[in-house]
Amino acid sequence: MADLWVIHTNDLHGALDDAAEERLRAWIAATPHPLVLDAGDAIQTGNLGWPLRGPERMLPRMSDLGYHAMALGNRESHPRKEIFPLKLKGARFPVLCANITGKRPEAVGTLPTQRWLIREHGGLRVGVLGVTVPMFTRQQWTQCLCDYWFDSPVDVARDLARDLRPTVDVLIAVTHIGLRQDQALAEAAPELDLIVGGHSHTDLESPCVVAGVPIVQVHAYGYAAGRARLKISQGGVELAAWEKTALRDAPPAHGKRNARGPVRHGEDLTQRRKDA
Repeated sequence: MADLWVIHTNDLHGALDDAAEERLRAWIAATPHPLVLDAGDAIQTGNLGWPLRGPERMLPRMSDLGYHAMALGNRESHPRKEIFPLKLKGARFPVLCANITGKRPEAVGTLPTQRWLIREHGGLRVGVLGVTVPMFTRQQWTQCLCDYWFDSPVDVARDLARDLRPTVDVLIAVTHIGLRQDQALAEAAPELDLIVGGHSHTDLESPCVVAGVPIVQVHAYGYAAGRARLKISQGGVELAAWEKTALRDAPPAHGKRNARGPVRHGEDLTQRRKDA
């Protein structure tokens, strides 16, 4: 039996200040060999903007903290091949998005993202796949101006999870599609062991468990980080524990979204799930 610790953030929007960074650094240092992930929208630049003075400070800062991967957020995306790579400059870790594709062969070659990551981590073979909210699609009237298209994140992640599951000990989806789409993904892809979500700015008080797949997400703007402990055994993978820690003091009342609707709290997190 082995443990995998996962530390995660989402929707930082460039707001991880020096004090928050030091708190996060200390939490990472105090955690046994953690996998550090982010669920997208780490930067402050808008969807159609680009950094004029070089890389935004957030991606180099995350690199220095030891992040292993992040999902592409809508803030990090751009429809033009000349600009898209500039928005991710400074990230010394993979930026994951499986549901983006180049409209033409020359655009495919300029993609600064990768679909998934498989790494040996703490004696385990860990797979991480990423998906993003569709920013530009084949149906939009503006598609003629775009070098890239997004496909359905749930459909793509479902198929990819089935392909990757037999090759890894642990399979994690890091997503920037919002809680409701994460719930749909959990229903569609029971092969996943954990979904680390973002985009909806949902400050979950406990994991949302759908079809046996736990979903986690924390407060946006660098106010919090989450930490999950996965237990891996011959019987499968289970979420044994999850907690949050404050990185900044007293988040404002505005902009905070608590989990509502079909989120199911209080489910048994140690319920063992069989590998598919």
